Amino acid sequence: MRAVRLMGCLAPLLGLLMLLAAGQARADTCTASMTDVLFTPVSPIAGVNVTTTGTATVTCTWTGLLATPPYLVLFPNVTVCLFLGNGTNSANTTPRQLKYGTQTLNYNLYTDASYTAAKIWGAPTVAATPTPIILTMTKGGSAGSLTQTVTVYGQLTADASLSAAKTAGTGSAMYTSDFGAGSAAMQYSFVLGGLAACLAGPVSALPFQARAEVINDCTISAGTLAFPSGSLLSNPVRATSAISVACSPNAAYQISLNGGSVTGVVTGRKMQNLASASNKVSYQLSNTLDGTVWGDGSGGTVMVTGTGDGSTQSVTVYGLVPLQSAVPPGSYKDTVTALVAF
Repeated sequence: MRAVRLMGCLAPLLGLLMLLAAGQARADTCTASMTDVLFTPVSPIAGVNVTTTGTATVTCTWTGLLATPPYLVLFPNVTVCLFLGNGTNSANTTPRQLKYGTQTLNYNLYTDASYTAAKIWGAPTVAATPTPIILTMTKGGSAGSLTQTVTVYGQLTADASLSAAKTAGTGSAMYTSDFGAGSAAMQYSFVLGGLAACLAGPVSALPFQARAEVINDCTISAGTLAFPSGSLLSNPVRATSAISVACSPNAAYQISLNGGSVTGVVTGRKMQNLASASNKVSYQLSNTLDGTVWGDGSGGTVMVTGTGDGSTQSVTVYGLVPLQSAVPPGSYKDTVTALVAF
């Protein structure tokens, strides 16, 4: 009698083991993809951090089912871990680096928009940045798939590496770092209940590229050129001011000055009496003392040229009111536009 009862107890257990074996024969799987992370456009002279985002997409498919109706999924819970290492062109993860030729840019990828060190996307095997991206999904009912997306946050730091970033002559330059096998990976584990550890289950590569398009850029500003007061124009009157220009490293630039708001003629600039438009004073601008007229290259005028280095450069403007007939007293003004081409 005891033997019969013992066999009766074993039969349901054996049936359950057979059901489990049948379910595991059909593997549950996950796949992942990651968009490229693109910083663009990036100006070396803007002096601000540059941010962007990318998107990781994970799809998990349940095919392992119980062998009897209603054929529910065998392992409804899955933990997916996305790991990130250095990437190419980086010696470590703090910071990661993008590279163009011999030039590098400091940047990093984060799990949220706080851009703090604790939120750098990493992996448990990387001591400096041990935080992976962890996703969990639960599939109820029968076989099928679930998809989840997560935003990755990128930031280029406005540090010395950015201000020194060079471009390809007159064009932009693409700084890159590649991630793939060995530097970006997904690992997942299906379980019956609870959460699985991040270092268990199948592993696959998660290839993508981080890149920054560094552009040539210039900014320009000009101060007021104020001639000293005088009652007669029987002697030349001189004054100076400055134009400040900042351009990307290696960017060739030229600065032109237009003919002003009164005459519009670079070789015949005049200041106009603010109280009487018929009264005018002739004057000249140059980039050297009493030198060739600084204009737009027409009529024998010259333009000032230079090469950017990422810092602000100062160019002196020399003003000259030549000897001429006396004009009524008053305030005389002209507005000249400075243009930097690069």
